Amino acid sequence: MKKFAIMFLCLSALAISALCPGIYAQGSNDSLESKVEKMEKMLNELKGQLREQTKATNELKAMKAEISKISAPTAPADDFYWAKKAQELENKGLAPAFGKQYGKPFLRRFGRNTYIGGYIDHELEMDAGSQTNKTFDQHRLIPFIYSDVSDRVKFATEIEIEHGGTNTQGGVQNSTGSLKVEFATVDFLMADWLNYRGGLILAPLGKFNLIHDSPLQDLTDRPMVSTHILPTTLVEAGMGFFGTFYPSELSKLDYEIYLVNGFQSVRGSTSVLTAADAASASEIQDFIKDSRGSKQSDNNTNFAVLGRVGYSPFLGLEIGASVHSGYIDDSDSNRMTIKAIDWTYQRGAFELVGEYGHASIEREGFMDDGTQKSDRMAGDMWGVYAEPRYHFMPQILKDAAPTFFTDNSTFTAVLRLGYMDINQPTNVANEGDILRSRITPGINFRYTEDTVFKLEYQFNDEHGRRINAGDPRGTSQSNDSLVFSVATYF
Repeated sequence: MKKFAIMFLCLSALAISALCPGIYAQGSNDSLESKVEKMEKMLNELKGQLREQTKATNELKAMKAEISKISAPTAPADDFYWAKKAQELENKGLAPAFGKQYGKPFLRRFGRNTYIGGYIDHELEMDAGSQTNKTFDQHRLIPFIYSDVSDRVKFATEIEIEHGGTNTQGGVQNSTGSLKVEFATVDFLMADWLNYRGGLILAPLGKFNLIHDSPLQDLTDRPMVSTHILPTTLVEAGMGFFGTFYPSELSKLDYEIYLVNGFQSVRGSTSVLTAADAASASEIQDFIKDSRGSKQSDNNTNFAVLGRVGYSPFLGLEIGASVHSGYIDDSDSNRMTIKAIDWTYQRGAFELVGEYGHASIEREGFMDDGTQKSDRMAGDMWGVYAEPRYHFMPQILKDAAPTFFTDNSTFTAVLRLGYMDINQPTNVANEGDILRSRITPGINFRYTEDTVFKLEYQFNDEHGRRINAGDPRGTSQSNDSLVFSVATYF
């Protein structure tokens, strides 16, 4: 550019001299050397002006770039672990059910590499035939903080505020509110196939516990098996390893294995089972759920083993198997082992998710106090659910209200089939199993992937213990329920 400018200036000077006879005539009396000196002086002045103009232009460009850098939103860099993991899931076109604790819409808000966000859900439940259980419930408010501390050290935590917080009464579950740490982990990344994790670990017992966030789910209430057999949310203090192998170009294998404090000791926890309430159906079916939570120290002083393996032979299918096994008494003679199988399948707009869980509970020798409490505690529990989903968006709605039904909006039709069997040991007064089934059709609308409005109806059927030999199925009751909720990440 500079050469062009100089040539242009020279040609301009010659043209001016040619068009101005006075100057040319005067120059004819001068020597050739004098003419050259005048032209060089003129060119030097013009070159100086050009340099000043170029300098000013560069300064303006630098100032503009600095202003743009300050005012524009800062996007996470490629090496930010949490954002990168979430983006990988989205880039592959996989549903959130294929993610884990990093399958969230991360936002970089403060600090160098720290993300904050969370989710909230609010529910309306109306039980058929009930005049009391028709209520709104501020069920969950879950802030989270995730941080890329360094290239290898990652931190993640979520705070759970349920039913309005502590010392609040009521809610759909008629329970006191709570405030607690849902999980808090420190990861040290070493390689794809081997990484360390320690802290309050979100247990990989089944898949639902790992992806239980309300905005990710297409129905409001959690599956029965994921509430009573594989108790969501299950969090335990411990440490271990996780990683990923790639057997082929299309397949991958994920694993997690930990030593954790495990479930609370039955003898050491008076809130789990007492002589007065051990015979009640609710106490028996909630035994596992009420035994969780060894976050501070293990009251039976024995670690439990916890782990999951998930195999994906190709994009869109994952099958997982997990186990949790540990002692549940002070004498270390009775063990509870929970096994689970989960599946996730996606093809186009269709999804199929579900899981099966089975708990085996040993009960010998630690309740021989004459109360027959061991006869009232379940020896086996199992449950299963399957949930097909179909996503759709009618074009007529997008044409009628394009600002409301956008390209990011979708409807989902869903049907969940659930069943649970609480196998009670027999005694004279209480014989037979507790059988519960639930069919839940529902539909929801997502304005965006992060915000969902859900409507569903639960057909519940429960058969209790047998009263006499002529009643093989025992007592029966139905407790259908209509549920509406809204949930969103923020």
